[in-house]
Amino acid sequence: MPTSPNGGRRLCVKLVADANILFSAFIKKGLTREVWFDPRVQLFAPAYVLDEYSKYAADLCQRSGLGEKAASALFGRLVRRLSLVSTDELTPYITAASHLTDDPKDAPYVACALSVGADIWTHDRHFRQPRVRVWSTHALAEELGLL
Repeated sequence: MPTSPNGGRRLCVKLVADANILFSAFIKKGLTREVWFDPRVQLFAPAYVLDEYSKYAADLCQRSGLGEKAASALFGRLVRRLSLVSTDELTPYITAASHLTDDPKDAPYVACALSVGADIWTHDRHFRQPRVRVWSTHALAEELGLL
């Protein structure tokens, strides 16, 4: 890994964040949120992740303990860090992604990673496929020197 002149790590990583990473960053101020806002991290997600948030927004807001205004502001900050990839952009990669994973829910994230040339960031320990590197929050934080 390249290092800066002072010996610190100089890393820039492209990641596709799954919905659970977004939810975790929203619910709790902690390591996931710290990685999310690290300037060395470039984040992508399938655009439908916004639909997933909408589906669970009431529960997520309750679990976060934030009021409506604070929750809305935080969600806005989180989404501004994301480059959303449209379904049309994912379409050419869906078939390949479907063959790489056993879980159909994971295919859009794999397709997104293939389309933008990124790794995947997830809390799902069963997220396995042979083509794209998969990161846990802890491994990312270590790699970024946050731990």
